[in-house]
Amino acid sequence: MPASRILGTGHYLPPRVVTNVDVTRMMDTTEEFIVTRTGVLRRRHAEPHECASGLAVPACQAAVADAGLGMSDIDLLILNTITPDHADPGTAFFLQARLGIPGIAVLDIKQQCAGLVYGLAVADSFAKAGAARHILIACSEVLSKRIDGSYDGRNIAILLGDGAGAVVVGPAPDSQPGILFTALHADGAGAKALYTAAPGSALGRPNCIHADDIAAGRVHFRMDGKAVFENGVARMSEAIVEALETHGLTFDDLALLIPHQANLRMLEEIVRKVGAPPEKVFVNVEEYGNMASACLPVALDQARRQGRAPKGGLVLLVAFGSGFVWGSALLRL
Repeated sequence: MPASRILGTGHYLPPRVVTNVDVTRMMDTTEEFIVTRTGVLRRRHAEPHECASGLAVPACQAAVADAGLGMSDIDLLILNTITPDHADPGTAFFLQARLGIPGIAVLDIKQQCAGLVYGLAVADSFAKAGAARHILIACSEVLSKRIDGSYDGRNIAILLGDGAGAVVVGPAPDSQPGILFTALHADGAGAKALYTAAPGSALGRPNCIHADDIAAGRVHFRMDGKAVFENGVARMSEAIVEALETHGLTFDDLALLIPHQANLRMLEEIVRKVGAPPEKVFVNVEEYGNMASACLPVALDQARRQGRAPKGGLVLLVAFGSGFVWGSALLRL
């Protein structure tokens, strides 16, 4: 069975920095409220003309170059986004066209903030089955376009940032596996704790929005903050313990733990709960906010470039998102 590993990583962040002062001009909130509740200081916002596939292009190009490959070497493209370019077809098709790689298989997944973990599991399965050799996974989000500054929407709007990250999965040069373990979980009973109702076939209109949908806020994220926070802490903590115990590891064995950058307060509680050394936990949510699925690949690429995720080191990715969906991936870089 062919062994696969991550061959390259890349990311892209829009240049426009949005501070908490800027956010207070968008909605009824304060700097103190934002920092106290979330720990976020800044985030990036895309320009009005930018979309998910557009942000993904430079991230994908960087990852492919980092892998020492050309775009023509890619034979499967996987994209995760909750901010698609259009209602249909999937955004992976638009990204494929932008990258100039026609004819290969493309796959859209929608696993929210756990997109990279799920994408790695899918890519590893394709590689082991011999169905693909070089697999490009992209996670791209333009969440700023979904900001709702109303009273009902601001609890999540203050968190949101834009960005894209990508990884290339391919055959391990030394035949030693680099994707050591993936664990995927979900619980649909929590689906409405964080969701957007419209458009949707449950409303009788799968691809259109009515004026009353806008008036009722059904086109925006709605979140039960308490349920999301409590489940996020519990599920990511469980996923960390599951990965370590399955392989008989401790935090001493890890080079780095990279959790989904949901909220600084959530990360602090997870670190406390599992007893992780803070210096072994990668955190950038203060600078970039919550970028949904883009958080993990952006963090992984930054960690590699900063020397915190060295070649040969063990890195544990853990994620939690709406659905609820959660999981982990243990990597040997």
